[in-house]
Amino acid sequence: MKKLTSLLIAGLLLLAQAGPAGAAVQNFVVSATVPLATGVSITASRVTVPGNDFTTISGTALNFDPLTFNSQLGIFLPNHYFAIDVGVVGAGAPDVTVTYNDNANPNSPGHGLGWKSTATFVKIVGNQETPLSGHGPKKMLKDLNGEHVTAAETAGAFLRMYVGIVTKDPSAAIPDPAASELFTAADKPGTYDGTLVISATVG
Repeated sequence: MKKLTSLLIAGLLLLAQAGPAGAAVQNFVVSATVPLATGVSITASRVTVPGNDFTTISGTALNFDPLTFNSQLGIFLPNHYFAIDVGVVGAGAPDVTVTYNDNANPNSPGHGLGWKSTATFVKIVGNQETPLSGHGPKKMLKDLNGEHVTAAETAGAFLRMYVGIVTKDPSAAIPDPAASELFTAADKPGTYDGTLVISATVG
């Protein structure tokens, strides 16, 4: 009787472990791979004033024409500025170096475009932008001589540089540098220009 009872208990235990007839268990491995950055993207947009409407430009000309003379203020002003976005294709952040060199300067040996234009460095996350305090808050282009924005500074975001003509607007969120200069009637007529070199790499 003991033997029979033991056999019945063993059989019930085996049935309990086997589960319902036709049942199965399968483990699935769920995964997703974020690709490493394969390149760097550098794009420039023309931003209208007023309105702040962005239009991506083709080519590499950042032309502020036409400059219009404001007789009340006695200065020349553009109707737009530029936004240059630097990001990566894939995951990661770029290491960026920015240098500016003055070229044509009708005022020579006086100050050229490098004194009369500025760059503002921010990082963009979603729709939010945060100034990069180590690069400003705003710099004259003439002071960009190997300006280095590290990948750590824009991790999880992308770099944007706003490039504009000096206005000394007292209502501006970020004021122009005190030493920067306006375009006035005292400047010599002609075309002022320079070269802005942006070098970006991703490891």
